[in-house]
Amino acid sequence: MVVFRSSFVMRRRWFAVLTMLAFVLALAIGVLLWQSVQTSSVVVIQTRIEAMRPLFTTIRFLVIALMALLWPALTQALHRWGHVDEAGAVRLLSLRWRMVIWLLVIELMLGQNLPGRFLDLLPGVNR
Repeated sequence: MVVFRSSFVMRRRWFAVLTMLAFVLALAIGVLLWQSVQTSSVVVIQTRIEAMRPLFTTIRFLVIALMALLWPALTQALHRWGHVDEAGAVRLLSLRWRMVIWLLVIELMLGQNLPGRFLDLLPGVNR
């Protein structure tokens, strides 16, 4: 009983510490963004974001590629640690390419605005 209580107190303490850390980080990011909006015009900020767009796209594609490459190792680690059984590990391995394809479709539709680009190419469609 004492071990359970101690474990519960530790989890609660970590939850409180991590919640406070998230709050402080969100507040700091908000202050930085507010200061950048106050010191710069909106056009300057939009120009910076447009300049960084290829970098953000590259990062998203790299995360998808890393997920595809590291998925088997992660699945094996989860099975070895006892978080999933053998059937769950096999099922997770079978879902790898489905997840990669869906993430690529979402990236093409939302991140790359493929439908909007297609509509721009159609004659007679004014957006």
